[in-house]
Parts: sequence; structure tokens; C-alpha cells
Amino acid sequence: MVLPSLLVAVAVVASCSSTDPKPSAKPSTPVGSTSPPTASATPSSSSSPTISTAPTSAGPSQKPKLTRVDVTTTFAAWSATSGAVEVGGYATVVEPAGTCTLRLIHGAQFVKLEHAASVDATTVACGFSVPRKTLTAGQWQAVLAYTSSRSTGEAAAVSVKVP
Repeated sequence: MVLPSLLVAVAVVASCSSTDPKPSAKPSTPVGSTSPPTASATPSSSSSPTISTAPTSAGPSQKPKLTRVDVTTTFAAWSATSGAVEVGGYATVVEPAGTCTLRLIHGAQFVKLEHAASVDATTVACGFSVPRKTLTAGQWQAVLAYTSSRSTGEAAAVSVKVP
């Protein structure tokens, strides 16, 4: 007595097997074809498998448009206590992952720092402490910015005097 599930399994295996007496590891798509390649039933010992995806549209790939968010600098000053320029603020968005950036500019000098934003109940917060040894004396412009995969924004430049 033959079990029905065994017959189905034999039928599936038979329909998947090749009638070609010499299976090949060559791709089944000709060079220059726009069709996606198909897998061969014969493993190749010379290369490891890779997975790639074809573009979903015929046009050039486009980055998603970022939503503009307001960024506000709440403090930017020299701290004699910490011996550093301290800059902080927030972006008017709540999302799980984003990056805060601080740019400090003084003439031809440029300092850029980045770190992960801290999610708050109604905003994302950014705070930086830049040690004196990184900066020279003078008037610096501090620009706080926020960027994520969905949002971007930048505060107006704020002046900070480094002694």
C-alpha cells in the first residue's frame, strides 16, 4: 500500500529534477540580459552563494525625501567649570534613531562632532561638550543639526567666545 503523501513527495521531486544529463553551475541567464538569474541545482565548489535584489523600478534610484524639522539651540557657551564649550538643544520630532551634529567654525578652523540623539517625550535632545584643547581662543560659530533616515534640520548659528 502506497501512502498518498509519499506519492505527492515523489511527484514533487520528479517535477523538480532536471532531464539534462550534465547539470551546469553556469547561470541560466545570458550575459547582458535584464532577467534575474536563476539558481542551478548543482552546487559550485568555486564560489559561495550570494543574495542580491533587483531594483523594483526601471528608473534611477532615488533617496527618500527628508522631512524638515525645527532644531533649536537652547544653550551655547564657554563653561569655566568644565573647561569646554557646551552646546545643547533639540529637534521637534520623536523618532527612534537619529544623529546630532555640532559644527564649530572659527575662520578656517572647523570642528565637527556627532553622536546619537536622545529621544524625549516630544523631541530628540542633543548635547555636546567640546574641550578647550580642541579649540583656539576667539569667537566661534556653533551650528547644531539633526538628521535621521526620515528627518533633517539645522539651527541658526550661535556665537560662542572661547577664552
